[in-house]
Amino acid sequence: MEHTLANELGVSRTPVREALKHLAAEGLVTVDGRRGLVVSRLSLEVIEEAYMVREVLEGLAARLASEHPYDPADLQKLQRALDAMEQGGLSPKAFDAVHGEFHDTVRNMAHNAYLDRYLGELAAFRTRMVSLDWIPKTRVTRSLEEHRSIYEAIRDGRSDDAERLARQHVASTRKALLQRLQDHADA
Repeated sequence: MEHTLANELGVSRTPVREALKHLAAEGLVTVDGRRGLVVSRLSLEVIEEAYMVREVLEGLAARLASEHPYDPADLQKLQRALDAMEQGGLSPKAFDAVHGEFHDTVRNMAHNAYLDRYLGELAAFRTRMVSLDWIPKTRVTRSLEEHRSIYEAIRDGRSDDAERLARQHVASTRKALLQRLQDHADA
C-alpha cells in the first residue's frame, strides 16, 4: 500500500508512512489484518465520545489561554480568524482553515504540551465534520457568535467564562452534529 501510494503521489515511502501513522493516530484509518489499512467507519458513539472529550479539553485550553499572559500576535491571529469567518462567503475548505486557526491558536496560547497533543489528535473531529458538510449551516452561523464570546473572554482574562463558553460551543456543535447524523441515518 505504501509503495503504491508513494508512486501515485510521486514521493518516497517515508512521508507516506508518516502520513498513514498520523491518520491511524487520529482514528481515521484502522489496521485490517488481511487488507492492511482501511478507512475507519465512524459510528455515532465514536463521534459523541470524541466530542465529549473535546468539550472538556477545549474548555481547559480557553481557561489556560485566558490565564496566561498572551502574545499580542496570538490575539491578532484570533481576531483575523474571527474576521474571516464573520465576513462569510468562504468555501468549506477556507472556512476549515480559519476555524482551525482559531482553535489551534487558543490551544497554543494554553502553553500545555499534553493538552496540545490530545487536542491535536482530536482535530480531525473538528475539521472533518465541517468539511463534510455535516454541521448544519444554522449551527455554523450560531458558532460565529460563540467564537466571538470565547475570544472576548480570553482577551479580557475571564477564565471561568472562557472555559464555560468554549465547553458550551463544543457541546452545542456535538448535539447539532449528532442530531443531523441521526436524522440522516433514519432517512
